[in-house]
Formats: sequence, structure tokens, C-alpha cells
Amino acid sequence: MASDPQQRAAAQRAAAQRAAAAQRPGATRQAAAQRTAAQRAAASGTTRPATNAAARPAGPRPPGGRSDTGDFERLMQRNTVDTRALEHAARRRRNPIVGKIALGLAVVSAAVDASAFAVFMGGDTTFAFGICFVVVFLTLIAAVLGFIAAVGSFGRWYGAVGVVLAFFANPVILIVLLVVLAPEALTGM
Repeated sequence: MASDPQQRAAAQRAAAQRAAAAQRPGATRQAAAQRTAAQRAAASGTTRPATNAAARPAGPRPPGGRSDTGDFERLMQRNTVDTRALEHAARRRRNPIVGKIALGLAVVSAAVDASAFAVFMGGDTTFAFGICFVVVFLTLIAAVLGFIAAVGSFGRWYGAVGVVLAFFANPVILIVLLVVLAPEALTGM
């Protein structure tokens, strides 16, 4: 009797295959082939499962090469890890809707900010300041969503562009930039 657990498992598997082959009439040649393969595996110390047609489930394989068994059962049958499946799962793209929403909100806030500036130049300062308060909150929401999208891969580039656009569309930032870069423009207002 083999003392190694892998050799014991191979011997038990070979015995189970012999018993199953003995129950089927006319399967002596196939059983002999399985027995010799199991004996070779036990002698070499490996426990690779049989790869002949009898070891595979009958019927057509579903598209993509996956069978009805779960991942754990498939790994136990093959006694290996399929790294291609892991790479495919890692490459799966996430939905970029969050980044697109952030970019859309940033564009809308820039447009509303431009209309607030037009209202301010028309002379209605109270209404323009009210619009600016709305735009401040819109740009904050767009910047937070863009940051989430950029960090979480939910439309990374949409989110990054949304954050930059929301930053420059914020009325507070615009006023600070106006004071720093062109203070003479404020004297005429």
C-alpha cells in the first residue's frame, strides 16, 4: 500500500474506475487502458486525471468551453488552475456610466455658469448669485462622481475630464482665478 496521500488517492481512483468498468459489459479493453494509465500515474507520483473520452461528460460542450460543473469541481477534475480564465475575469470592463454622468454634470454646470455670468452682466446680480450657488453644488457633485469614476475604473477618462472641467466651472474657482490673474477686469464691474 502506498504511503503518500496522492498515491493513495490515485490507487483509489483506479480501483473505482475498474469497478465501474467491470459493471459495464464489453468495456474490458477500455478498463485495461484506464488501469495501466492509473498504474503509471501512481508509479510516477502524479495524480493527473484521465483525459480520454470516457472521463469527460457526454454531450456537446456549451459555448466558451465551460461545462455545467462549478469552478471548484472543474479545478478538482483537472488538478490545476486555469490562469486564462483568471486573466479574462480580471480584464472584464466595468460600466463607464459614473464617469459619463460626472462629465455630463460638469458640462451642464459650465453651461449654467456661463448663463449666470450673462445674467450678472445684464444687471440682475441677485439672480446671478442664486444661479452660482446652484452651480457650486453641481460642480461639487460632478467632481465627487468623477473622482469615484477615476479611482474605481467606472469610466476612468470620463471621470478625470469631468473633475477637471468641474474644477474650472466652479464659480468660486473662477472668481479666485479672476482676482489672481486679471484684477483689472474686476474694476469695471
